[in-house]
Amino acid sequence: MQKNLVEWDSKLFEKNVFEIRNEDYFDQNEFKEIDERCIFDQTFMSYIKVNSTELEKIHFLEDLGFNYMESQYEVKKIITEPYKTSPFSKHCLLKSLGCSDKEMIKKIEYIITTSFDTDRYYLDPKFDKKYSGLRYKNWFLNSLYDQNYLTNYYIAKRKGDLIGFLMVKNEFDKIYLALGGVSNEFKGFGFYASLLTDYLNQAFSQGHKTIYSSISSHNLEILNIYIYLGFGVVDEKIVMRKIYE
Repeated sequence: MQKNLVEWDSKLFEKNVFEIRNEDYFDQNEFKEIDERCIFDQTFMSYIKVNSTELEKIHFLEDLGFNYMESQYEVKKIITEPYKTSPFSKHCLLKSLGCSDKEMIKKIEYIITTSFDTDRYYLDPKFDKKYSGLRYKNWFLNSLYDQNYLTNYYIAKRKGDLIGFLMVKNEFDKIYLALGGVSNEFKGFGFYASLLTDYLNQAFSQGHKTIYSSISSHNLEILNIYIYLGFGVVDEKIVMRKIYE
């Protein structure tokens, strides 16, 4: 078992945040020792991801003061043929974001900081809602200088309005759909499904066939879009956290 400092979240809260990993085994006595050490490490919060079927482990964590944050679904799709394009596709354009496009970067930042209301940090009553948007904004800005990441944005052909964006990570033999969103004025019409369809067709044409993502159980709208596009749920984890202050 390992206790790893989560650098982004620690910088966000200006206090130590740890993830406790237990992929290989789980020992209750060892976990108690790690939990106790967190107190001496000036820890604000620690969290752990467990399988949803591990009820004994979940109840043990609850007894130690860990509480439920969210369930995370890993969804996956192996593309064998192009998707049928949506009616919106002919009116929209999918473009790749460059680091020098400061105006578009600011517009995407605005989507990130104003429209994400299903994040576990946003919904958790222990946190100020601002941390959710700041956390994702930092991830997005850091990705601009990481060659493994690429951000695409979706604009209206006629007026050039920003509709939405999609940040992806190339992981050698598969693509991870990392972060995406739609401007508030375009929500609820099907634009994000159209954006995803256009991107997936583009990825397929470039030889990418295995695509996956991680979706919060709080974000049922996006989960349903992935299911509609033929993705299947291949794993489920429960995130549990403990606040030490």
